[in-house]
Parts: sequence; C-alpha cells; structure tokens
Amino acid sequence: MRIIDFHAHLDGCWLDKPLPTAADLVATLDRCDVEAACVYTVMGFYGDCPRHNDALAERCLSQPGRLIPFVTVDPKLGPAAVEELERCLADPFFRGVKFHPWLQAFACSMVKETMVAILRAAARHNVPVLFHDGTPPYSTTFQIADVARWVPEAVVVLGHAGSADYTDPAAQLIRDIPNLYGCFCGSRPGDLLHLVATAGADKILFGSDFGAGGGWELLPERIDNVTEAGLSPDDLAKILHANSDRLLKLREQPLARLPVLQ
Repeated sequence: MRIIDFHAHLDGCWLDKPLPTAADLVATLDRCDVEAACVYTVMGFYGDCPRHNDALAERCLSQPGRLIPFVTVDPKLGPAAVEELERCLADPFFRGVKFHPWLQAFACSMVKETMVAILRAAARHNVPVLFHDGTPPYSTTFQIADVARWVPEAVVVLGHAGSADYTDPAAQLIRDIPNLYGCFCGSRPGDLLHLVATAGADKILFGSDFGAGGGWELLPERIDNVTEAGLSPDDLAKILHANSDRLLKLREQPLARLPVLQ
C-alpha cells in the first residue's frame, strides 16, 4: 500500500523546542512504509521566508527523493512575497506553497491583491497551495474556502479539512468549489467517512502534521485513522497516495535531486 504524507513539518526548532531532523523524519517514514512527505517550514511562518525556504530545500536535499518542500512567503510584504515565490517555484524541486494565516498574522482578505497574485503564480507553475484551516483567527475553513473562489484555476487545499470544528462545512465546501481540496490531517477519525461521502474521495488527501504535532508515534496513529475507517480499496488508494501523486505531478516530474535556488 503506497502512502504519501501531504502535510508534515521540517525545521530546526519551533521557537525553543527542537524538532526532528530530516534523517529522523525519513526514519519515521521508513518505519511506517511511507514513501514521501510534503514538508513545510515552521520558523519561516514568523519571518525571513527566503532564508527558511533555502534551509528547507537543503534539509530535503539530505534525503533525496523522500521529502518534498513547499514554499512559504509573507503576503503582507506585497510584491516582495510574489518575487520570493517565483524565485522558489522556478525550481521544480518545490512542489507547492504553504500558508499558516494564524501564525503569519494575516487574514487573506486584508492582503487580497497579493494573495491573488500568489495564487495566479502557483497556478502558472501548476502547484497546489495549502492553508492551515479550522482555527480562528484568520484561518477558519470559510475564510480559506473564499480564497479558492478568487482564482478558480489555482488548486487550494484546506490543510486540516476543517479540523474538529469545521468538518461539516469543509465537506460541503470541498464538494461545491471545484478547485478546493481537503487534507485529512488531525481531524477526528470518524470524520473521514463524512468527508468522502460528501465531497468524494478524489478531493481528499492524507496528512499527518508530523514534525509539529508530535513524535514518531503520531504518524502510525494518523495512518490507522485512514486505513481503519472502512473505506473501499479504491477510495483508500486515492486518499493515501493517488490524489497527492496527481496534484504534485510526481509521475510527470519525478523528484529532482538538486535545487537551483540562487
């Protein structure tokens, strides 16, 4: 059974708390038979995105073919954020964009002009844009779903598919907005069946939140929440790897080994 983790974090620390290294993360992937993980910064959400994007790429390089970096930029910086996004996405090593509006201290509506430019750039590069969702302020599922409507050609992913409090609206929004997807990451185990029944298995991705939400034990727990949900084999395969494979273009563009960041 193939598994791709669409939601993990890789950084040196979270404030004063050390985080697992790239080697630690890959050892956990091996332990749980996960072939690859999309990884996002943590400290980059607090500032100096270019430095943290470069550091993330270097960490992923140490484990070639296993870790898939996503860009983070600060939309409050306006054109500079779009320039940094273009710099990183010029390298196919980066396969997506990640925002955490709560930690980054912005509401998408207050930076709409820049966010629209970012989403259009992501669409041109054919990469998904994942937002933390399910928690106020700035990150309710409704707020993130609105962003998907601004640029219909962009792929927008609810990073927690509503989390605990917004699962029902998340399922309906994913169903009703063609370019909106949901990452089942930290939601209650029983919510997966509802998400699939309402939105369809083609629009749900598996994620663990490893590297920010807990130690190695978190990953098998999150996998069990999917594999033991009672899904059909076809739906299970879509959620665990096929949908991620498609959005990340892994067949058309196998993971590059060397970034070209300058």
